Amino acid sequence: MADTQLIANPISVQAETAELVGIFGPIFERIAAGAIERERERRLPFAEIRDLLAAGFGRLRVPREHGGFGASHQQFFSLLVDLGAADSNIVQALRGHIGFVEFTRSHRNHEFRRTWFTRITEGELVGNAESERTGVFAQQATEVTERDGQLLLNGTKYYTTGSIFADWILVSAVHRDGDQETPVTVQVPTSHSGVNTIDDWDGFGQRLTGSGTTVFTDVAVDPANLTPRNAAAPHGSVLHATYQLVHLAALAGIAAAALGEVTDFVRGRSRNLFNPAVPARQDPVALQVLGECFGTVASVRSTVLGAAASLDGASTAMDVGFEARDLLAAADAHVFGVQGTVIDAVLGCTGKLFEVGGASATASGRALDRHWRNARTVSSHNPAKYRQQAVGDYVANGAAPGELIERLLSAVPVAE
Repeated sequence: MADTQLIANPISVQAETAELVGIFGPIFERIAAGAIERERERRLPFAEIRDLLAAGFGRLRVPREHGGFGASHQQFFSLLVDLGAADSNIVQALRGHIGFVEFTRSHRNHEFRRTWFTRITEGELVGNAESERTGVFAQQATEVTERDGQLLLNGTKYYTTGSIFADWILVSAVHRDGDQETPVTVQVPTSHSGVNTIDDWDGFGQRLTGSGTTVFTDVAVDPANLTPRNAAAPHGSVLHATYQLVHLAALAGIAAAALGEVTDFVRGRSRNLFNPAVPARQDPVALQVLGECFGTVASVRSTVLGAAASLDGASTAMDVGFEARDLLAAADAHVFGVQGTVIDAVLGCTGKLFEVGGASATASGRALDRHWRNARTVSSHNPAKYRQQAVGDYVANGAAPGELIERLLSAVPVAE
């Protein structure tokens, strides 16, 4: 019987994965077809994100019993890499929602889980509003206070990635009740008149992520949507690792997109200035660059999926009620540890691709530069050096990386 189960499980997973690819693959193709035009016009992907939500992308990690697909981390991040190859902006725009799904999965309160899973399975999207210009993460200026028996949210957040597309926003704040100050998270609807999201993100890459400013003015807060920070998960969570792995999936997708576009460029070239003895598509230099980048694409995808497998191990243990501190620490270390490796590989690949075509590869109409710009911008979020320090402490001293990151967040001024 054991042998039969070992054989049957991979088959069922493959069938389910094929089903997911069948659902979302055609949408990814449509998204990719308009990526360069959106970049040129700086047109935010509202319609593309809504198409994904309508097909159920937002509920991939929602358990089946709550109406989701119940996808594993490996299945989910495989799809996320493919979406990144279509348009890495959308991966980052969905990052807050992806984290919120994991937050909800590990929440202590059954009614909270039921309510939010229902909203998510109905196609609602949750954005992110955590960062502020100054101060430290645990001492934020954004606050929830009571006035005339109503909880109200006031404050300004920056880098509110994805919130301009969202139905709800997860906000980090401080709940002030007399002399009591409690760090909390709250969820508020973007339909409230006091929520104003501005597309003022001016980074040179990832221009279409909606990572702008959001201002909250007397926004009513449902007490059911207010949770003391870090009080939701009974045995910890894979949140930190998930958030970072989303960035790595975006990077893996960027590398795949860059390789595909430059391969098409090489195949279509008729002129070979530097080596006229051979056609451009047989130029040894071009072939070497393409071969090296092919290796990068394959390596970083495998790296992302390997890290996702570590998340699956920790999540599975928590789902059945185990105290999974060691598995969580190992998952965090896995993701944080490969972060710098993926960054270096993708930046190298997206930079060297211009070696295949001389100046013609820099034509603005091809927009090949967006791949390096996007990779550099994604890599600048949540700098890898901090996470490498955490991994070093884990390797040398057994310190849980996620716990060190929590300490850093409470002591270091927030930049992104």
